[in-house]
Amino acid sequence: MVYNLMLIVLLLFCFSFTFESILILNKHGAMLFKKINIKNELTEYKENTSKAILQQVAEILSFSVKQDEDIIFRLQQNPSKALLDWSMIEPNDQKNVFTIEQIKSVCIKYNLRFLDTAYFKADFPYEAILKTKMFEDKYQTKIEHFKLVAPSQVFNLGDCNQDPLLFACLSDNKYYLIHQWGSDLSWYRGLISFPIKSVYSFFGFMWLPAALIAFGIPFSWLHTTPEGQLSLRLWLMVYCFITLFFFVIFLGSTTQKNFSDNCWDSKYFNQ
Repeated sequence: MVYNLMLIVLLLFCFSFTFESILILNKHGAMLFKKINIKNELTEYKENTSKAILQQVAEILSFSVKQDEDIIFRLQQNPSKALLDWSMIEPNDQKNVFTIEQIKSVCIKYNLRFLDTAYFKADFPYEAILKTKMFEDKYQTKIEHFKLVAPSQVFNLGDCNQDPLLFACLSDNKYYLIHQWGSDLSWYRGLISFPIKSVYSFFGFMWLPAALIAFGIPFSWLHTTPEGQLSLRLWLMVYCFITLFFFVIFLGSTTQKNFSDNCWDSKYFNQ
């Protein structure tokens, strides 16, 4: 009796399982052997292609971002002093290669600084990063040491809009100009910077205000004869020169200022 009951339950279970299997097969069979809609096939292929393209773009962008971050790190840290041999630069790019003497002359003339990019306090524009990447891809190298020519305010105050020049350091004291950004220097900057180029330019310049003072005094204030006027004015000019020269030197030393030929490559504001 018990055996017959168990047999009936087993038959019911097998029947239920077989019925569910038939339903599932009918459902998938209908999907498997259904007619093909070309429009749907094109749409599905387009979506799959778009996903693949987007994935490739994402991988490229991710690699590009890593390159940008690596360049920014090298610009801010200068981790190594390894230099690229300047003779590897192609002839068409030689116009962007400058010697340390040429850079020094321009820095002194316009009162600029030539320092490692690690001392640059502002953000580097993306165009500078892009040009660095292009330079490295072209020469299959990685620049580890960068320099920047810019006014001292750029390094101390973080003002990046004063015509900075980004250089890659090469061998034999040569530098490759990678990028220039910001506004141009004022046309009168060279004139303003002339007195502080060196102590010699300062010495020559101070004769100008001394002469203006001496020869600008009205004759009636001199209490002298017309014949002795020139001698008196020359004496006044020398006296004014000595007074102004040492007064300005004293004022500059108390405010920790220095001449351009002494501080063009110094990272300190008072040296």
